[in-house]
Amino acid sequence: MVYAVLTTVQVLRDSIDSLANLFDETNRPLVAEHEDWLGAWFTANRDTDEVTVVARWRSADSYQALRNSPEFQATMAEFAKAFTSPPKVSVNEILVEM
Repeated sequence: MVYAVLTTVQVLRDSIDSLANLFDETNRPLVAEHEDWLGAWFTANRDTDEVTVVARWRSADSYQALRNSPEFQATMAEFAKAFTSPPKVSVNEILVEM
């Protein structure tokens, strides 16, 4: 099975580019030790100041282990400085991939 972890959050106006840079700098080291991580996309809707990260995982448990790690929590604290609402996170089984 493969899972898509969708994280969507409202952010401060004009913060998208700095958040994308932060994601690019921090995500690789965070997932480097997680063999079940398959990849991620950092996406943004500049009209609504909303960011969505789509990550692909072989295991939902592996994602949860990352999410509970002190390194992830510290990194999210940096991102949270630009959040205007709590992130919405869902873990979804990928049923069809094209």
